[in-house]
Amino acid sequence: TEDELRRRQLRLRIFALIKIAVFLIFWLICSVYIIITPPHTLKEIYVPLQPNKVQTVDIEDKPTGETITIAMRGNIDLIATMHPKQSDGKSLAIDVAIEVFKGDKNESSWKSKVWKVYVEDEDPDIVITVTNRFRLDDMPRTYMNDLLMGRGVRAESGSDAKAVVTLLSHHGSPVGMGLTINANPVNEDVSVWLGLILLIFLYVLIGFDITDRTFAALIAATGGIGILCILDERPALMEIIRWIEVETMMLLFGMMVIVSIVSETGIFDRLTVFAYQLARGRIWLLLFYLYMLTGILSAFLDNVTVVMLLVPVTIRMCELLGINTVVVLISIALFSNIGGTMTPVGDPPNVIIVSNRFIHAAGIHFCEFTLHIFPCVVVAMLLSFVMVYYMTRGKVMDSGDQLQRSIDALEKQAAISKDTHYNRKIMKHIEVLKERQKQEKAKPKGGDDYETTLKDLKANQNAADIPLLIKCIIAIFVAILLFLLSSIPHLKGVMLSWAAILAALLLLILADRSDVDSILERVEWSTLIFFAALFVFMESLVKMGLIDCISKVTTKIIHAVDDDSQLIVSLLLILWFTALSSAFVDNIPITALMLKLVIKLSTNLTLDLPLNPLVWALVFGAGFGGNGTLIGASANVVTIGIAKQHGYAITFRQFLFIGFPVMIMTVVIATIYLLIFHCAITWH
Repeated sequence: TEDELRRRQLRLRIFALIKIAVFLIFWLICSVYIIITPPHTLKEIYVPLQPNKVQTVDIEDKPTGETITIAMRGNIDLIATMHPKQSDGKSLAIDVAIEVFKGDKNESSWKSKVWKVYVEDEDPDIVITVTNRFRLDDMPRTYMNDLLMGRGVRAESGSDAKAVVTLLSHHGSPVGMGLTINANPVNEDVSVWLGLILLIFLYVLIGFDITDRTFAALIAATGGIGILCILDERPALMEIIRWIEVETMMLLFGMMVIVSIVSETGIFDRLTVFAYQLARGRIWLLLFYLYMLTGILSAFLDNVTVVMLLVPVTIRMCELLGINTVVVLISIALFSNIGGTMTPVGDPPNVIIVSNRFIHAAGIHFCEFTLHIFPCVVVAMLLSFVMVYYMTRGKVMDSGDQLQRSIDALEKQAAISKDTHYNRKIMKHIEVLKERQKQEKAKPKGGDDYETTLKDLKANQNAADIPLLIKCIIAIFVAILLFLLSSIPHLKGVMLSWAAILAALLLLILADRSDVDSILERVEWSTLIFFAALFVFMESLVKMGLIDCISKVTTKIIHAVDDDSQLIVSLLLILWFTALSSAFVDNIPITALMLKLVIKLSTNLTLDLPLNPLVWALVFGAGFGGNGTLIGASANVVTIGIAKQHGYAITFRQFLFIGFPVMIMTVVIATIYLLIFHCAITWH
């Protein structure tokens, strides 16, 4: 009724005002602290180290808490330092510790646990920074009290407890290291809770669709910097820039440019017609080819761009065949997520994982990744089709009044939109749908025959640009070749990011386009900004100690079981927690968060967990878990957006009823796969 509509509009208006007020308060607090807080910069000291000689560096600032953070920068073996149990034993280490000297005697009264920093012997050009947090809580209380007092107070009281950093090099030749001491790191008792609140805030914004996800990530990233300012730990601008994984951004940008040009060739329309001819008009065989094509393409092209290209074609096909468009589109999104899990470039979470410096240094490259993920994904795709068939076989052929609903929705869009060019496209599409509706009513109840439908499909496809298609094939072949070459250890310059950029540049050269602006306009800039903001946000959580806290809780759970079961428990925890979290929150922030945890677990000295199986568990959890709900993956959101533009509304419930059972089944398949190949057989 009119009263209900008025009340609903009032509620929406009140909600909008509350949202603006909350964002304004949030912005004001962050802005004030960012303006008044100077960057927290620490002095780096260059320390020359002689073989088997102890070098000491005074801790000049008095500690106010129970932790001191030390960063070492130099020619460091990252893998051996982060995970000494996996070192080959050839690397020689530098022993780093904190010692307290009491009184005038040059004798150590207390010494922390030794931190071993391994020197890189094979590549002298590598410069890496590693950080360790030393706890002082087991220091005798009298020494702690002396350290907490100022130097003048200690002199008056006759006490002279001095804390120093000691470095002992076991390397055969002299080495030099940059040393940074932070005597007063962030107070984790406060920062962890603030970080957790901010993380929940981001998930609520994205999960309940309160605002655009890119804007939500920017707000959260700004909030992370603001909290660090409140804690007097404001990072410098260059440090914030270093937090952004440029390799990930380059890879995504390169692939987006390639796909934007591929979309002009008309190849996807041709593939749809070819699939229909191959199936000889049999609907379920056609859908099998369509779903498998979606999965295979998503493995080698970003699945977001694949659905951007395939969904419009699929909508036209469904309208011509008179089948349920919503059900087919949901299935397209599901198979794009499953297929995209197969390779490092198929899914945004995979890009985040393989672009990480630690993962790359551990030797997880394109071939290694694909080899371990491929078998499980193939099984998951085939069984998912069987499951989708039994769940939707009664719905696919029942399109109901979807054409009329689509026409009504498009007419509303045309009435609201002020874009005349867009309105012309909408009105043209409405005319096509009305003509199709007349044909539906006029035709006998058996439907169009195979030849008539094939003729309609060919009539509605875009003209093919064969020369451009050949150029695109050359560029994609070069990209895949470079992806494979990145697996060769001696070709260190061939990275996935550079492979994508070089292939994109090659295609731009071959295409010889004068209007490059039109290509760049189709790049998903909002997605790239979302990634950049997310990287900054996650690094701010690391600074607050939230990742360390989650790691400690997970480590306690793993320690609660016997040694033989620790890998099994770790894999199950990472796989299922990531999958269930990704179902209700976009899998990109979940992946960024869980990747930090995976690295922490693999480098924990008290656990003996190999890195590779943990990474595979994360990949399966993020890729398959994104199918759980409508907001679980970027491909889902893009599919829904394109469907809405064509007049098809996909509800949260519709997606949940198909996607969630498929998610559970595929995660169970991944569980069995990991238990067999990485617990029983230990393929890694």
